[in-house]
Amino acid sequence: MPHPSPACSLPLLLLTCIGGLAPAIAQEPQTATEPAQRPLPQELREVVAAYSAKVAASAVFVSGRSIESVLEQEMAPDAPLQALVRPLLSYEVDRAQKTVTATVLGTKVTAAFVDGLGCTLVRGDISTLRARALPPVVTEFDPRPWPVGDAVDAAGVPPGIDGVAIDTSLDAAFADREGRSKARTRAVVVVHKGRLIAERYAPLFSSDMPLPGWSMSKSLVNALVGLRVGDGKLDPKAPPPVPEWSAEDDPRRQLRLLDLLRMESGLEWSESYEDPRSLALRMLFLGTDYGGLAAQQRLEFAPRTQHEYSSGTSNLLCRIVRATFDDERAYLSYARDRLFLPIGMKTALLEPDPSGVFVGSSFGFATARDWARFGLLYLRDGVWEGNRILPEGWVKAAITPCATSPRGDYGEHLWLNAGKPETPNQRPFDTLPRDLFYLSGYEGQYVVCFPSHDLVVVRLGCTKKGGFDLHGFLRAVMQACAPATK
Repeated sequence: MPHPSPACSLPLLLLTCIGGLAPAIAQEPQTATEPAQRPLPQELREVVAAYSAKVAASAVFVSGRSIESVLEQEMAPDAPLQALVRPLLSYEVDRAQKTVTATVLGTKVTAAFVDGLGCTLVRGDISTLRARALPPVVTEFDPRPWPVGDAVDAAGVPPGIDGVAIDTSLDAAFADREGRSKARTRAVVVVHKGRLIAERYAPLFSSDMPLPGWSMSKSLVNALVGLRVGDGKLDPKAPPPVPEWSAEDDPRRQLRLLDLLRMESGLEWSESYEDPRSLALRMLFLGTDYGGLAAQQRLEFAPRTQHEYSSGTSNLLCRIVRATFDDERAYLSYARDRLFLPIGMKTALLEPDPSGVFVGSSFGFATARDWARFGLLYLRDGVWEGNRILPEGWVKAAITPCATSPRGDYGEHLWLNAGKPETPNQRPFDTLPRDLFYLSGYEGQYVVCFPSHDLVVVRLGCTKKGGFDLHGFLRAVMQACAPATK
């Protein structure tokens, strides 16, 4: 990764933890006369079971994959612990009820599928989740050319593109590297000058399979906030509507919406996925109101003085967006009706937390082609086929480095390659254009936009740390699309 992992590094880290704790957990006292309760192991079991249930449910009921493929990929860390972990984890898939229950050392957690909204952990009455269902999206084939429709030109790469080099770069994207963890690339899409010029999928994956974006979802949050700003319901320079900050003497009242978008609010947060007590883990896998947990945090730093990556901030923004709607149905359908469908993202969805607020930090799904459409929207300054979707100037602000970003690599919920003027080579991709910006998610999810080359590259996979050479892949694709720059 070109920066600290922007989403949860869970399977290896948590399963490592549970592997180390397994003997102790199995021998926990069973009577009241034994030593006092040991909450950490129980919480750890709850977190691992919740992660396992949520990931599996979305894979089965959103992506249409098998539980066997989940065990083979997401739940198969590239480490010898696999043999230890497997006996501790079991799944029950109920296709009639569209639920997955994961059991870890006796601790059971269930995730349920809801039409139009994907999967959510069950933290109460499942009927509450079911009542949120949205009507289905019409998904039949649109014969218009991509990206407006679904018809992809099969005539091969256009003139000026090195087709052999493109094929070679895709070969490399799907190949394992010696001495590294498995690449497990699932999908690659290359869009040049608005035309889909190359794509490839791993066996059992396809162009019509929605796949997780993990922290790429944060950039969807940028778009949703932008839409509400355009609606006149939010002001980037004003304090956001957060009930927890309503007291007159609350120092958090000085925060602006922009401070949250730029992740320079100063709110205390721990994004660690190695510490079972971290706020990020508690939010995603023990909580019910994910944004509410972030809202409860105190100011650790003065606002606008430090940049701190925070999934809690993204979910707080989703909660703030929710507060601008009078009813839940209007909110839950907003992403689909105002963002996804207008740009042809018919497969896209954001999954909500148990309270009904989008988990914009992590739980966005779309096909590789639809992720490419989103990248193309931002490459076109928020305009789609002549229609302005995002407010004028919104994308430009989003891809401008915030002042507190240490390497000039973060804007407003988007990653950048700008660097600092004083250290221009200390940036994520020192051999690629400085105007490059991108979405990035756990296990190697990327949508990378090259404004100077009119290029969008999507790569989706299930890669453990170090298993994919993103920099080399992007450089190869860029050079194939602009041979004169080699």
